[in-house]
Amino acid sequence: MPDEIVIKCDNCGHKLVTESRFIGKKGKCPKCGATIRLRQPGAASSGSGEQQVVVEEVETRKDALLRVKKQNDVAIVGFATSRILDQSNVQQLGEEFDALIDQFKLRKIVVNFSGVTYMSSAVMGKLVGLLKKSKASGGRLILCAIEDSIFEIFEIMRFDKMFEISKTEDKAVLELTG
Repeated sequence: MPDEIVIKCDNCGHKLVTESRFIGKKGKCPKCGATIRLRQPGAASSGSGEQQVVVEEVETRKDALLRVKKQNDVAIVGFATSRILDQSNVQQLGEEFDALIDQFKLRKIVVNFSGVTYMSSAVMGKLVGLLKKSKASGGRLILCAIEDSIFEIFEIMRFDKMFEISKTEDKAVLELTG
């Protein structure tokens, strides 16, 4: 499945979803007709009402357990493995979560659980720590794409009341950018 990104027309504010493979291309806003261009990170904008969406990878550390891409000011965090089990992995995961806020100064974070089939209860504790740190720094955290089996555990632990949860990554990004 290609990476999808959400863009917003600078002219009329209309939001639309497209694929990251269109970076470097331009088109017209379906609502107002303004030119929208998806640019590579670091590319200069020509003005003229074009929307610049910057997508870049963020490496939290070598052999990272998290895959992080930054779409403008929203960090989209995924997991490099479907099962997070042993204590050393949980410790590393906590360090990577901390780095998102402390080192990279990210304030809008989406954690995408697609593909995660099992995680230990210690990971849940790391998520609570990330939520607290995010709120303390004035940030916002949304979890998304949680498998049914994991979501059942979230409900039992009342995480569904504690965390903002979205069905899809696109909806979570829209929540943080809208």
